[in-house]
Amino acid sequence: MLVERIRGGYAQMSAVEKRIADIILEDPVQVTNSTLAHLAARAGVSEGSVINFAGRLGVGGFSALKIALARETHTGFSFGGVTEEDTPLSAFRKTAGNTADAVQRTARAIQSAPLEQAAALLASARRIDIFGAGDSALIAQDAYFHFMRAGLPAYAITDYLTFSIDAAQLDESCVALAVSHSGQTAEIVDAMELAKRRGAATICVTSYGDSRLARLCQAALVTASSEAERRQEAVAARLTHMMVLDALCAYLSARRGSRAVEREDAAEQYLSRRRYPR
Repeated sequence: MLVERIRGGYAQMSAVEKRIADIILEDPVQVTNSTLAHLAARAGVSEGSVINFAGRLGVGGFSALKIALARETHTGFSFGGVTEEDTPLSAFRKTAGNTADAVQRTARAIQSAPLEQAAALLASARRIDIFGAGDSALIAQDAYFHFMRAGLPAYAITDYLTFSIDAAQLDESCVALAVSHSGQTAEIVDAMELAKRRGAATICVTSYGDSRLARLCQAALVTASSEAERRQEAVAARLTHMMVLDALCAYLSARRGSRAVEREDAAEQYLSRRRYPR
């Protein structure tokens, strides 16, 4: 039994290994539905240390460790609260509930100061570059579309090979806006650090206020989602990120008044010609 092996070998473990073991022994069921990043953060160790710990136990890796624990504790895997026993309808209702909860928690938790700072920086920017990788690339593209329709000088940068190349072109008149669920994606963090050195203002939208990205940005907009603890790319987390950016776009559009209306009308006139009549 894996849990018994961890208990049996505990005395011989290093201090780092003991911190990982403590988390597993405290609640092995929760570990089966944790991400590598979340378990490492809870234990206060690196992700590599968790992987090495799993290898020392002879299970092959972190995924194998979770599978072994799930079998041992007779629990299934949960994806945003959805298990193999759910029906499509119950899965939908759980997902909807998670999303509604995340939206309400974000509305209560997000701070006024970083929102106001982000809005001021965006309003005065000569250029707004929005960075996003993976699932966050879709959010970056969505934000670009709405900002651009409102007449804001926005661009979406979603090819990680060009992140730093683009950041190197920015200056003190520009804003670098990064979207990252974990706030730890190396290419995003590196590009934002470069943009900051170039003098650009830095804003991020993330689920983790203690992430490297949040710590380096001038305005860190941190959303709330219980799913962020379990699934690295949670549905609710993505939607709260979009909500924050939509709110900023709506605020800036309202401040721009007739200029934003003219841009929106021009975009709508073109789009209407691309739609089949009902």
